[in-house]
Amino acid sequence: MKKFFALGAAAAMIAAGSAHAGNSVDIPLQGELCKTCDVTAFVNGPFDDLDMTTTNTQGAESLSPICNYGGTLTVTFTSANGGFLVSGPNKVGYTLEVSGGLLGPTQLTGPTPVNNWPAVANAVQTRSLSVALQNPATVAGIYSDTITASVTPN
Repeated sequence: MKKFFALGAAAAMIAAGSAHAGNSVDIPLQGELCKTCDVTAFVNGPFDDLDMTTTNTQGAESLSPICNYGGTLTVTFTSANGGFLVSGPNKVGYTLEVSGGLLGPTQLTGPTPVNNWPAVANAVQTRSLSVALQNPATVAGIYSDTITASVTPN
């Protein structure tokens, strides 16, 4: 039994020693940085003073996503009132447009994704936003809606 134990211990020492043999060893390192995007908006006033008597395009606001990768990202626009400016029981439909051909005039009746927004690693990709009423308002009041823009890496 002693001989068998001694042979086993010797074999283990040889095997352990061979793991450190040689004058160099590779030590692999690896990590991952997940894709992320942030967004800011420059809302300087025109959207909070819409002319409710015209169907002309209004506003020159901007949306500025920035991602840590290159390619495209998705910006999803959601209207709290389903694409309507609301004043009490009165509603006026409107469309949202994003410059650069990213989104033509669209009523936000549900979440509206723009899947082809350009992403350049660590560089802001600003596009202008504008709205147009579908019909002029006919009843006096303060009409409002809130659009939420959410970004998702592709």
